[in-house]
Amino acid sequence: MKCRILSWLALALTLLSGPAFAVQPVLVYEWQVEQGKAGAFAAALDELQSSAVGKDRSAQVQLQATTFNGVNPATHRVVVLYPSLTEMDQWNTKFFGSKAQEKFSTAISEIATPVAQSMTVPVKSWGTVSSKDTHWDSISVLATNPMGTLTSLDELMNAPEMTDFPGQIWLVQVLRGQASPGGYMTHQIYIGYESLSELDAWSDKMYQTEAWQKYIAAASQNFTVVNRETVVWLNAYEHSYSLEEFE
Repeated sequence: MKCRILSWLALALTLLSGPAFAVQPVLVYEWQVEQGKAGAFAAALDELQSSAVGKDRSAQVQLQATTFNGVNPATHRVVVLYPSLTEMDQWNTKFFGSKAQEKFSTAISEIATPVAQSMTVPVKSWGTVSSKDTHWDSISVLATNPMGTLTSLDELMNAPEMTDFPGQIWLVQVLRGQASPGGYMTHQIYIGYESLSELDAWSDKMYQTEAWQKYIAAASQNFTVVNRETVVWLNAYEHSYSLEEFE
């Protein structure tokens, strides 16, 4: 047990001291929006992003719809990518207590219920990072071997059979909000495609490869899947920042 704690601490210190954590926090806000009120929720977020305060920052804000997410009651997520913790902190100082916050909070208070919040940091990405990928497979995991989780994904994505992979994959570490509605999680794996057809065609090909069989065997030794969700981007607001710059 002592060795396991020390290995976790070593990994955490490595990530916290590295450039990924220093410059790229991701905030995830999950909401349960009342049936038939998704349009009103989107309109309220759009108005916030179009306000002077909403635009006065460097960030990409994504409005996402989630489905097939098990016991998680969330229907939508607002995901914010920042270039730094400093930028996040400076914008929060301007936003909290502002008229824009008051208006947004009032607009959604009767149509949406907060479900969960989390803060993550990217560990590594593979494939071509692009905001054109609007269909995502979101996999929450409890990693018993974080380095093994990273290494096995790296080996899979660098295998010859994966040369034609059309999307992108991100491994992120959960820094805050590990107690998710689906269960305790330490990491998330995001797999993005331009369409479900692209995902379907590639999956059929990938599942037949030796690299995939090797990865599945390694994955079972490194982590347990906590929950899996289908995510679709409904809108993305780029305030002097994009997913491509986040890479």
